[in-house]
Amino acid sequence: MVETRTVLIVDDDPQILRLVEKMLGPSGVRVLLAPRASEALKICELTAVHVLISDVSMPEMDGVRLAERVLKMQPTTSVLLISGQYKEAPPGVKTARIRFLRKPFFPSQLVDMLREMLP
Repeated sequence: MVETRTVLIVDDDPQILRLVEKMLGPSGVRVLLAPRASEALKICELTAVHVLISDVSMPEMDGVRLAERVLKMQPTTSVLLISGQYKEAPPGVKTARIRFLRKPFFPSQLVDMLREMLP
C-alpha cells in the first residue's frame, strides 16, 4: 500500500488557505491547513509532513523561520514558500530543500511544483 502524502499549508489569509487547498484537491494528497505558524508547528509534532507550503510574510513568524523549525523537526520535509511581496526567494533561505513560488500563480504551476517536491 502506498502512503498518502501529506501537505501542510500555512497562511494567515483564510482565503489563500482555501484556494491552495482547492488547487491541490485533485492531486490526491492529504491537505492540512494552519492559519498561523504556531499551529503548523503543533501539527508537525504529531504528523509526518511531506511538503510544507507557507506564506513568507505572516505576523507571528515568517515562513523562512517556520521552514527552518519544521526542517529541524522533520529533515526530509520539502518546503515551498509563496509570496506576493518577493520576486525571488527571500533572504535567509539557506537550503536546497526550500523552493519559492511567487503569487499569484496558476493551479498548474503549484501542482507541477508539488509533484517535483514529493518523495
